Amino acid sequence: MKIFLICVIAVLALSSACFAASDDGYQARQSNLDPLNARIAHFDVSDAILRDGMSELSLKKVDGLHLGFEEVLRERISDDPRAHNTHFSLHLEGKTVRGILDELCRSDVRYAWSKDGGTVNIYPRATTDDHSYLLNLWIENIGVHEMPDPDQALTPLSKLFPDQQVGYFGPGLGDSAYDKPWTASFAELSVRRFINRLAEHMARQTSWIWGGGADERMFTFIKGGFHTRQ
Repeated sequence: MKIFLICVIAVLALSSACFAASDDGYQARQSNLDPLNARIAHFDVSDAILRDGMSELSLKKVDGLHLGFEEVLRERISDDPRAHNTHFSLHLEGKTVRGILDELCRSDVRYAWSKDGGTVNIYPRATTDDHSYLLNLWIENIGVHEMPDPDQALTPLSKLFPDQQVGYFGPGLGDSAYDKPWTASFAELSVRRFINRLAEHMARQTSWIWGGGADERMFTFIKGGFHTRQ
């Protein structure tokens, strides 16, 4: 049964009024530079979980960097996202984005990362060969018509997979609207790659998150970086 959610309890997991974005570090503004090779002067997180590390990386404002982060789902969305999670600290100097991603996934070995087009995906390693996992499901054909934002573009996705719960958390985390309504069609791709395309169309730098609980799962799309509650 599909369920569309705008769930205020998700603020427990993600908040727009948390720590300030770090403005130091290398800003990869050259359009011909692979964002993975952008070098960050300082990357610091303390007593962090992986979501915090991804937030810090997203807030470095690396031009052209799109991040898609899939959390290990909690049993219930109301569970404390910081409990039963690997905590770590990292203090890195002069590392590339690629190097930071490697360090983050070494710090919490439950996660892996890969690159698809313009997006870096960080996902639970255990889902790699799980053919029932939503983001791995295969799409033969899908289209979006006059969509104002990626949230609304989830409607055709839910119609393809009526047995999957597809939700989104909308207001409160920043602007996700497209510059103008978007029409496009896609064929032969995974749900993950479809979500990547929806997010990339928002802006030069974007983030999307798939998280929550096994009972209530949701997507969040943000232009730029995202904040977490520490």
